[in-house]
Amino acid sequence: MMPLRYLLLATVVVCNSGCSMMIYNSYFSDSDKEAEPQATLADLSPAIMPDKTAELPAVDLDTLVATYEEVLEVTDDADIRLRVQRRLAGLEMKRGEQQLYEQEAVGGQFGLAISAYQSLLNNHPNHPGNDRLLYQLSKAYDLEGNSDQSMLVLDQLVTDYPSSGHYGEAQFRRAEIFFSRGDYPNAGLAYNEVIRQGANHQHYQNALYMYGWSLFKQERYRASLKPFSQVLDNHVPADNNVQTLERGQRELTQDVFKVMSIVFSYLDGANTIAEVYDSLGERHYLPLLYDNLGQHYLKQERYRDSAEAYRAYINRYPSADQSPVFYARLIDAYIAGGFPDDVLQEKENYINSYGIYSDYWQQKTEQSRDYIRPFLEQYLPELARHYHAKAQGGREGLAAPKNNQLKQQERTRLEAVAVSDFLTAGNYYQQFIDTFPEDDQVPEMHFLFAESRFEAGVFDEAIEAYEVVAYKYPDDKRGASAGYSAIVAYGFLLQQLPEASKQVVDGISVEETWVRLKIASQLRFASTYQYDPRAAAVLTKSAEELLALKEYQHAIAAARQLTRRDPPAEQGLRKTAWIVIGHSAFELQQYDQAENAYQQTLQVLAPNDSDRQAIVDRLAASVYKQAEQALAAGDAVLAVKQFLRVADVAPSSAISATARYDAANTLMASANYGSAIVVMDAFRNDYPDNPLSADIPAKMVVAYEANGEWAKAGDELTAIYQSSEDEAIKQESLYQAAENYAKAGDKPTAILRYRSYAHAYPQPFPIAMEARYQLSELYLDANEDYKRRFWLKKMIAADKGAGVERTERSRYLAAFSSSVLADDEYQRFKQQRLTLPLKNSLKKKKSALDKTLKAYNQVVDYGVEEFATLATYRIASVYSQLSKDLMSSQRPGNLDALALEQYDILLEEQAFPFEEKAIAIHEANIQRSWAGVYDAWVKKSFAAMSELLPARYGKKERQGDSANAIY
Repeated sequence: MMPLRYLLLATVVVCNSGCSMMIYNSYFSDSDKEAEPQATLADLSPAIMPDKTAELPAVDLDTLVATYEEVLEVTDDADIRLRVQRRLAGLEMKRGEQQLYEQEAVGGQFGLAISAYQSLLNNHPNHPGNDRLLYQLSKAYDLEGNSDQSMLVLDQLVTDYPSSGHYGEAQFRRAEIFFSRGDYPNAGLAYNEVIRQGANHQHYQNALYMYGWSLFKQERYRASLKPFSQVLDNHVPADNNVQTLERGQRELTQDVFKVMSIVFSYLDGANTIAEVYDSLGERHYLPLLYDNLGQHYLKQERYRDSAEAYRAYINRYPSADQSPVFYARLIDAYIAGGFPDDVLQEKENYINSYGIYSDYWQQKTEQSRDYIRPFLEQYLPELARHYHAKAQGGREGLAAPKNNQLKQQERTRLEAVAVSDFLTAGNYYQQFIDTFPEDDQVPEMHFLFAESRFEAGVFDEAIEAYEVVAYKYPDDKRGASAGYSAIVAYGFLLQQLPEASKQVVDGISVEETWVRLKIASQLRFASTYQYDPRAAAVLTKSAEELLALKEYQHAIAAARQLTRRDPPAEQGLRKTAWIVIGHSAFELQQYDQAENAYQQTLQVLAPNDSDRQAIVDRLAASVYKQAEQALAAGDAVLAVKQFLRVADVAPSSAISATARYDAANTLMASANYGSAIVVMDAFRNDYPDNPLSADIPAKMVVAYEANGEWAKAGDELTAIYQSSEDEAIKQESLYQAAENYAKAGDKPTAILRYRSYAHAYPQPFPIAMEARYQLSELYLDANEDYKRRFWLKKMIAADKGAGVERTERSRYLAAFSSSVLADDEYQRFKQQRLTLPLKNSLKKKKSALDKTLKAYNQVVDYGVEEFATLATYRIASVYSQLSKDLMSSQRPGNLDALALEQYDILLEEQAFPFEEKAIAIHEANIQRSWAGVYDAWVKKSFAAMSELLPARYGKKERQGDSANAIY
């Protein structure tokens, strides 16, 4: 807030520059209105350039003066003569003001008024109203530009009339003059006299503020804190939220906080705050004093001083709600200063002091804990990841070749440090979980906790955490990895079991208990994540372990799960099932010997033997099982060879087609899509009536997509769409076909498919909206604007009529579509020119304006921030453009210079409100940044305001190393 003295000086400068303004009428009252309350400095209002075309008062001053002079000539009544003389002095004062208004130069206008007031004072020294005359005389001298003489009159007024109603005003004017002259001691005395008039005096608040500055200028820093504190007492809200104050009060309050921060920094920093307010008494805004001091130090790059300022508050008020917030700023100061060790230590201290396990947390309400949670949410993961990374780095360092020569004792010590760091990291992960059980990061924290416990060798806790991630949370990202890691952890745990764990107690050993828990975990993994690439191997392991435990029925059940999967998702699927089933059914599972036996059997069978076909089928089954054995060994190439060999050894077997089908699946599972395509294409040619042929197109789609052959995948999907009788499959296939053609760059075909989908399938609503959106984008690329707007309008209508099916996405797409259509209206508005006759073109312009505003208001109604900011910016631009168009509109050619000037003034009067509207709307858009919204359109509003109001928004920051003076 600019101190009042500068405003006065600025006013004098304006007057001396030749502006004909009756400015000082706001400071003083007329001498001929003694019965009325007199105007004072408190009535100061912004200087406004008067309208020179306005009519002057009808009464002529010369006539009035002449009239009063005639009265003096005809009356001998002393009282009447005195009143007339006082009135004449007032008229001379008014005459001087009028001359000041009418002339460009300043000086000499108030000589007669000064003489009149001096004469009255000299001739009637004891008149009770002389204080008002002195007040007017000081005004006349001031207007005359004689501030020294004005000061002398003010001195006389305050000396001779200490009880005058003008006393406080005069003291305030004296103080301002003293301050402007740099006479800070006398300024302080005068300001103090104003303060003594009481809090109800009109200049009390300004006097307090300037009294503090006077003391500051005298380097009486500690003394200045009391009046500054009194200013804060009267302005800072109870909730300490100074942002709720009106602008003037807010800026004044912020200025006081700044100067007080400087004072505290000159003295003993935060210790001075404690000392001063131990004396003055506690204030509700004390946290703001500490905070401003901390920020002051931070701007000066005194990072440790900033941190210590916050620490002083924390130590003094350890239970305050603000303490954890200040502790976070303490940490930020160390971060800004580049003190990583201090940052780490202070974050750990923060957790210990305010975390969920602390006494502070236990004593606070949920509302108070809300001050802490944001920092815990930040620091806990940071500390956990720090120690986790440190532990990993330590262990990697141990494994580095350069450390191979370390002594065992040192290796043991370093390993112990790494284990300790893993445990510490896990503890922080666990504390995050306990603090924020509903947070989206909790599954990740559980997983990282399990990882850190795994690395620390605490496998039982790792297993528990892994299984929480795998089976409690629907975590697509980590669930399968966590489930598999739990199985691995079981393996390590079993390796660590002591020899004694193998001893049987009550019919079962500790080791077997853990083995059975491991199998249960494996089966759960295979069931939950049946399509995971590791599921088959895990299930295989379970079957093998069940077999080892002689749990034959459970082993068969596990194997049956693999054989019943349709279609098989992984290479080892059937292999494992037939191996386990073969061991349980035939005990030996020697399929190569079985093949040899079946071959021998066929050699001795008669050609017409009724069992021949059955043996052929068993022969085919034995080869089929060998293929699955190859898959179990991870030899996909051999497995495919064995599958295809079934047709060679048993061409009449029904399993021949299935084997070739499985060969294709194996190739698919091994990502050999090119070979898979060849096999599947041959399969449907050779077995067109086989039920399995129905699945081939879908598999071909997967293969073509995996190979990036999007158009062929689209062709397969189109075929599925055309042939399927299942409406759901047709619908899904059509949409996927459109997507694939789009990926292939075949935009015309993609348009056809999307258009067919959009017309045929309005449900489900979200997908139908996406189809319309894709069509709009494709038509945009094709430069077919008319068709694009057709689908934009479709999206708007569909969203409007969606009812309960309306989604955030549909609302977004409708807002997007509306913004495009609104932009069309905006362009039409801009193209509408203002030409003569102006009334006609302005009517058209107004119509275009209304349509544009309506369109953008519809965009705002969607409540989508991205487009709301765009629409707000455009609405402001509309008003701004209208203002500019008015000013640049065609002028009539038959106007003379004066008429043209008047015409321009009228246009400016018409244009100005639109510019004001534009400013208000831009400012509303800018205010979104206070809530964290700062997108391209908010930025454009800032840019627009820098042109519309450059004094406020066009400023550039300037940095300097030091400041020598503070104003």
